[in-house]
Amino acid sequence: MLKPELNIAFVGNYCPRVCGIATFTTDLCEAVAGQLGRRSNVFAVAVNDTEQGYAYPSRVEFTIQKNQQGDYYEAANFVNASNADVACIQHEFGIYGGWDGIYILSLIASLSVPLVVVLHTVLKTPTPNQKKIIQEMAQRAGRLVVMSELAVTLLQEVYAVPAAKVVRFYHGTPDFTALDNSRYKKRFQVEGNQTLLTFGLLSPNKGIETVLRALPALVKEFPKLIYAVLGKTHPNVLKEYGEKYRTSLVALVDKLELHEHVIFDDRFVSLEELCAWLMAADIYITPYLNEAQIVSGTLSYAVGAGTAIISTPYWYAQEMLAEGRGLLFGFADSVALAAALRGLLADKAKLKALRSRTYQFGRQMRWEIVAEKYLKLFQHAAMAKRSMVLKTPPLLLREPPFDLTHLKRLTDDTGLIQHAKYIVPDRHTGYCLDDNSRALMLCAGAFSLLRDEDAKKLISTYFSFIHFTQNPDGRFRNFMDYQRRFLDENGSDDSFGRALWALGYVIWRPPRDAYRSLAFECFQKALPHVRGLNLRGKSLAMLGLAAYLRCYQGDESVSGLLRECADCLLALYKEVASGDWRWFEDIICYDNGIMPLALFQTYALLREDKYFQVARETLEFLEKNLIHDGRLSIIGSNGWYKRGGARAQFDQQPIDAAAMVLAYQSAYWVTQDKAYLKKMRLAFGWFLGENDMGMSLYDHDTKGCADGLLREGVSLNQGGESTVSFLMALLAMLEEYEIAGAV
Repeated sequence: MLKPELNIAFVGNYCPRVCGIATFTTDLCEAVAGQLGRRSNVFAVAVNDTEQGYAYPSRVEFTIQKNQQGDYYEAANFVNASNADVACIQHEFGIYGGWDGIYILSLIASLSVPLVVVLHTVLKTPTPNQKKIIQEMAQRAGRLVVMSELAVTLLQEVYAVPAAKVVRFYHGTPDFTALDNSRYKKRFQVEGNQTLLTFGLLSPNKGIETVLRALPALVKEFPKLIYAVLGKTHPNVLKEYGEKYRTSLVALVDKLELHEHVIFDDRFVSLEELCAWLMAADIYITPYLNEAQIVSGTLSYAVGAGTAIISTPYWYAQEMLAEGRGLLFGFADSVALAAALRGLLADKAKLKALRSRTYQFGRQMRWEIVAEKYLKLFQHAAMAKRSMVLKTPPLLLREPPFDLTHLKRLTDDTGLIQHAKYIVPDRHTGYCLDDNSRALMLCAGAFSLLRDEDAKKLISTYFSFIHFTQNPDGRFRNFMDYQRRFLDENGSDDSFGRALWALGYVIWRPPRDAYRSLAFECFQKALPHVRGLNLRGKSLAMLGLAAYLRCYQGDESVSGLLRECADCLLALYKEVASGDWRWFEDIICYDNGIMPLALFQTYALLREDKYFQVARETLEFLEKNLIHDGRLSIIGSNGWYKRGGARAQFDQQPIDAAAMVLAYQSAYWVTQDKAYLKKMRLAFGWFLGENDMGMSLYDHDTKGCADGLLREGVSLNQGGESTVSFLMALLAMLEEYEIAGAV
């Protein structure tokens, strides 16, 4: 039978790095390569935790510096360009950079090849960020591979991963060919001794002291008892605490007078020597102190070797040692361990039967067999990719339904509360005109376009808030505390402009005529103050003027004011712009898409080419600075992007993504160029995970939107501005889908 041909990229830690996952990745990679034909290309992308890296074998073709986020994008580009049919990523929260290893999502989001993720950790009580990372990987991967039934259950019950996404394979082991351990004992000079073994990277959670405290009583009955502790101190522990734990163990050996019965071998041994030690051991012990371990490579190897095993009841041990394949004792219970050991050491027939039972079970865990299962999974993923019909997807292929659940949660009888603590409205933050203006426009649009009854019910609440904030002179206040006390006399230019935009929108698309009448009154009172607004305030006001003129096209005073405002933007542009900086000011900061959006809408009404020209040039300038590797990468609020300086990558805010969606929508309205619809979809994808972190800001459970994309991941809070920004962008997408259909 001809061997299959398949190109596979493995991503994770890799030998000679001293790490259990590095060993797993290396073994899996080599085992799969051994199953494939010569024309296949199996290679690895290794993660470095030191600047100098490691002396990797030729199998490693690319490396990532753990804490350099840019390396993850480069690694994705490398894999995409390598002609790989599938990528297999090893995941554990400590492997990758960023908060909880979040940088791996940057790589995953940029991959264009099918993905399989092997999960080495599945937590029963993850933090919100850890849960989000797993869910994002599950959404993007064809399959998640785990190594225990409990992990399968947790993924479904805790992380809401569909059962069809999850497959369980055993942890692979070497091919241990014999149960006779006499010649191996001779190699390590323990012949004639009853030998206990624990191996793996040493750290305080390993519980070695539990075994040491069980030994004094045992060595009196079994004077030839030897306990070997094989393995270096874990590199992370060594970096943080040095050899403090190992030193404490040596001191305990001294105190218990166990010098002749305990061997500490401070090495990360070769696979061949490790296998020999396992064959030399009569009993293998894993005395770990915490139940929350979903897989253990060391225990898997001991099962494969047919060693009699005694372990604490951590999750993986409970599963692997079920049906009489081993013995369990309580965490940190030296007395119970001593009793279990005594029972095996004193009964050779029982010990031999246990070893035989474990060995027979372990035969199905050989790398040869496990790699074949992985290979079939990889082939299936590659075939599914190849069989896909290459066609442009509909504009709204992945967009969620329009749902105001979280907006309603944040709204009381006064208005929209500004912020949330997680998803709970934070009443300490009160209300602001900015958010209620956005919400009014959103709900008026949702009722007009979708006949959404929830939106209809909310309109009067937001409109009442705006009406209440308008001063007798036509200006607006912005901030109000939860006790309905105003916190300012006159609000910001931005809040004024947003209020005028909302009023103009209600005049254009009123849910009922009475709303139009009140909006008209408020709008007219505010008009005299438009000329004094700053750049963004004036741009927002222009959108309100443009909306008003769609209803009252003959109002020359308003069209004249719109032209005056647009000319002001053009004057700023002419003063600031140069060949490589085509913008209105010397900084790109927030809500940037609003300016070209306002000029596109001005052109749509006044039909003067100068407005279209600057709108197009500034939108192209934004696109050049905000779109990288086919995704929207928003200028971060933590420093912005000053002319001649460096752009801030974080914190990215939803208001900016929504502004780009609306700017592209207006560009399409004016030009009817469907390329703008594709860019509109690209900008909207930022909310759904097509961003620098590869994480969705929209929460499909709460129907809210995270407040920002931080260096550590998505914000855990879902406030008013972010949720309304998402919903406004979604409504624009729905509107264009109805008009344009598939792009």
